[in-house]
Amino acid sequence: MLYNILGCYTAFFGVTFLGRFTMFSKIKKWFTDFYTKGNTIGYIIISVCIFMGLFAWMFFKTGGMNGPIPYLFVFGIVFGFLMYKGILLLIMVSVQTLFYIAVCWISYKYPEYVTPFISADRRMIVQMAVIILTAIGMGCIFLMYISKYRKQQKLAEDSSNAKSELLANISHEIRTPINMLLGMNEMIIRESGNPQINEYAQNVDSAGQHLLFLVNQFLGISRINMGTEVLFEENFNVYKMIESLGAFYGKEAEEKRLEFVMDIERKMPAYLYGDIRKLSQILSNLLSNAVKFTAKGNIVFSAHIVQREEGTYTLRFEVSDTGIGIPDGAQELIFENFERVDITKNRGIEGTGLGLSISNKLAELMGTRIQVESKYGVGSAFWIDVKLKQGDNEGARFNDQTGFFIAPEAKILAVDDTSMNLQVVKALLKRTMVSLDVAGSALESYDKYEKNDYDLVLMDYMMPEIDGISAMKHLREMDKARDKRTPIIVLTADASPEMREKFFEEGFDDYLLKPVESGILESVLLKHLPEKLVTMINSDNAEVLPEDTKAEFAALLKKYDVSLDMALKNLGGDVLQFARISKFFLNNTPDTIEKIKKYAAAKDYENTAILIHALKGNAGNVGGEDLFHSARRMEKRAKDKDEKYIVYGLPLFIMEWERVMEGLNCFLEEFEKIKHTLENNKDEENKLSEEELWDALLSAVRLGNQSPALKLIDQLEEYGKEKKKLEVIREHIKNIEFDLAEGIIFTIKR
Repeated sequence: MLYNILGCYTAFFGVTFLGRFTMFSKIKKWFTDFYTKGNTIGYIIISVCIFMGLFAWMFFKTGGMNGPIPYLFVFGIVFGFLMYKGILLLIMVSVQTLFYIAVCWISYKYPEYVTPFISADRRMIVQMAVIILTAIGMGCIFLMYISKYRKQQKLAEDSSNAKSELLANISHEIRTPINMLLGMNEMIIRESGNPQINEYAQNVDSAGQHLLFLVNQFLGISRINMGTEVLFEENFNVYKMIESLGAFYGKEAEEKRLEFVMDIERKMPAYLYGDIRKLSQILSNLLSNAVKFTAKGNIVFSAHIVQREEGTYTLRFEVSDTGIGIPDGAQELIFENFERVDITKNRGIEGTGLGLSISNKLAELMGTRIQVESKYGVGSAFWIDVKLKQGDNEGARFNDQTGFFIAPEAKILAVDDTSMNLQVVKALLKRTMVSLDVAGSALESYDKYEKNDYDLVLMDYMMPEIDGISAMKHLREMDKARDKRTPIIVLTADASPEMREKFFEEGFDDYLLKPVESGILESVLLKHLPEKLVTMINSDNAEVLPEDTKAEFAALLKKYDVSLDMALKNLGGDVLQFARISKFFLNNTPDTIEKIKKYAAAKDYENTAILIHALKGNAGNVGGEDLFHSARRMEKRAKDKDEKYIVYGLPLFIMEWERVMEGLNCFLEEFEKIKHTLENNKDEENKLSEEELWDALLSAVRLGNQSPALKLIDQLEEYGKEKKKLEVIREHIKNIEFDLAEGIIFTIKR
């Protein structure tokens, strides 16, 4: 009897699971269709033939209720619950249950139909075998069911990830035209003198920035959903970050006639180490919401130390307002995707309902979450407690420099397959006066890199055929042959932290995110260009000529068609920098003119146009008006391959260049006579009294400006007083202990 049971049972599992485990493809396919695709008829046949017919026969042959088959009845009912759905589930489970009850009643009423066991030992062996086999069978069915569920779950996850990835790719592609739009629009704002056009351009900028904000939100939510968002920590100046946010949203609040209050604890360390981008995004969203949902009253932006440990600070950033508030039941709802509270009342307020959801998820990534207290109709307060490591002032994202820089002797190569992107970079770098070459592909960049010695390379990441990473590695190999290492900065529209890390791991020196912001672009160049090539321009410290002297120089240069006003406009009025650029023009353009003559004679008008274009920019930098306009005409004619115009126009162009050269030489001769007088006067003007120096030092310490504070200490030491205390203050400032330094300064000032 035992062998009969085992044989029947083996046959059942062989039939049931052969399709799942067989190595024979045809049988496997049949059984896969039979079960995986939910063949209901097959399930019914199994239930009727095996779980009811076979099991009932075995029941009567193996001792009835005293045998092991009732365990299999349980197995049959479980099979019904797992395999059927809807009304069929109710019917089949009911039929099986009633059938088993009927079988048990018959065995009780007519015991003669039941075959008893020969011995108790045989009964125990058969019962144990059936229990084990039943457990295995139920386990296999559960595994099959769970496997099916996991497949469906994976399909759902893959579908969700595909949607998120598609959204990220679409958003990525949108950033490229936004880069062009915002970049060219910025040049309209910079260069247009028409107030009406500037107003139009400001409106375009606002709309473009809002569009970029929305794209960034969708990028953020897609990365979070895919689980690819990670922290990217760096050194940053917390006061600069707060001041930047306060300046922007303070202006927004002012436009709505709201009072904007900043309550910032000055004992915080100036430099911290953390993910400034995510922190700024969170605070920007909180401030933006406060401005949007507050019609009257005030907004308070505060930052305070909650806890101080060795090497780390827990800071609380809070934004409170007197806006519409949030109902009690909706305070958790606002952190859900696409959810907005009181839509009817707030239908005139723009928003996607993503901001707080993304911000809270970013906060959780940073080990915290956004907290909220609100009273409907009265106002709200949002805050986060963020734990950040203490940083230092070396390599901080925001530096203490003001103004901008010029680097007329620096040579940069920009590589991008989109010509409009190259135009944007050209426009944004115009005021820096760098010499910029462009390449439309990786192969073109190799050719130019071999022929020229560049100080820095801007490399687009997404290029056809050869991408930015491969191109960068090829340039690195070329550098090895020259025994040098040129900084290479990647240009990318992919803002994901994993790509940022990948760029650094591959060997890029830095990265710039599209749309490229002029301030960040200049900051990155300032960080990587050789220091000797860079001159900071700050209108507050510019060497300005006395009006009578300026008029004399202007009259002198005008004789040679050079405009002093045109030159000084791009230099913050600094005449010392004009003298430096004039020397650069005198030393470098003669070689360019000789090459122009050579290419024009050989009828190589493509290279002729390239060189004239470079000289055109230099002519504008030194104020050579006629030469600038003549170069623009010559460049166009050279591109058109107008041989007749080039032949007759080139001598006139060279004559105008010679006049500019002569004028700049005359200017430099006269300027050298008064240069020392200007420098001495400036030294006297800049010299502060001892009391003024202490006030300036106190202000620098309160702002956490380490470098200026150390320079002020050097000047105070010249007075020969408080030397020991100054050394103590110096050590405190070096260790970023500004609160201790501030206390000593207060004691001295009393």
